[in-house]
Amino acid sequence: MSHVTKEEICDVDGCDKVAERSLNIKKVSETSLILKNPDARSVHLCKDHYKILKKETKGDIPDYLG
Repeated sequence: MSHVTKEEICDVDGCDKVAERSLNIKKVSETSLILKNPDARSVHLCKDHYKILKKETKGDIPDYLG
């Protein structure tokens, strides 16, 4: 039996790319990214939006903590 995984789409408003990362909403809410569903517990981000998140939160939270 094979396990089929569903491809998630980026949760940033206006983006339809395939998500590569899933993060806690708390970290994403500290950025300028506008989400499709701001009430979600976790957020899926594509490579481009993850790069923006990393730039905007640089120095805020150590990588090993999330």
